[in-house]
Amino acid sequence: MIAWGPAVLWALGLFLLSDIEGIPSELEPFRSILDKPVHFTLYLILGGLLARARLASGIAAPPALLLGIGAVYAASDEWHQSFIPGRTPDVADWLVDVAGLLVGYWIVVAFLARRRGNQPHQDRE
Repeated sequence: MIAWGPAVLWALGLFLLSDIEGIPSELEPFRSILDKPVHFTLYLILGGLLARARLASGIAAPPALLLGIGAVYAASDEWHQSFIPGRTPDVADWLVDVAGLLVGYWIVVAFLARRRGNQPHQDRE
């Protein structure tokens, strides 16, 4: 459970961020500039934490399964926003979330593979 704790806590943090009503008015002018990079970065971290957890725990779950769970979580996060005043679900946000998830996962797998002297493609099962 120690290996998966950071990913679970990060997912909980994402849920709590999505529960915040709208954005502060002083940040509104930056919304169009910051929205996609913030989504990408938050899910990049989740993807990295999922890769780290998979490799640290020794669980032989296929990477596609974990990434699929992450993509479904991102979709549920967008859906959750439909219930929060001042928030709206957005397919484009979900696509950016999934892109961040994939890149974060790949970065950690590649980094750990180099550190161990392996190639990243050896993570595929």
